Amino acid sequence: MHNRTLLLIHLIILNVLLTACSTTTPPTNPTPTEIVFVCEHGNVKSLMAATYFNDLAQARNLSYRAISRGIAPDSDSVPTPIIAKLNTDGFDVSSYSPKKVALTDLSSAAHIILIGTVFPTTTSETHTKSETWTDVPPASVDYSAARDSIKAHIESLIDKLEADKLH
Repeated sequence: MHNRTLLLIHLIILNVLLTACSTTTPPTNPTPTEIVFVCEHGNVKSLMAATYFNDLAQARNLSYRAISRGIAPDSDSVPTPIIAKLNTDGFDVSSYSPKKVALTDLSSAAHIILIGTVFPTTTSETHTKSETWTDVPPASVDYSAARDSIKAHIESLIDKLEADKLH
């Protein structure tokens, strides 16, 4: 009886140890791949693009994250009408503060989208991973047209990123 009890205890301990050793740690989410949207001031078109991109990327479960930057930010906030319109679309950007694009933003980005602007002449890097959207109308003049143009570009970009992910 003593041997059976001892054997049972050993089997229980062995089972506990094997279970503990075989338990795997859940995979951590990798750092999202960064997409940089750049416009002149960094507080309207690139902000709209980054906002819509992040929303759609999350909905499609893609590991991408977009940031908004400006070539020459001229304000420390987002224009009130743009805050209101984005809020109507379900996004709160009231605390956003525009940031000037930095070389570190560009060098760490998987993709760079210039919206109605060009790289500064002081930028010496080559940007083979960039594209320019020149057809986005000013959101201050026609928010709906700007939003629709940006969303169409975003959907196309995300479709391309999803296709690239499969290959």
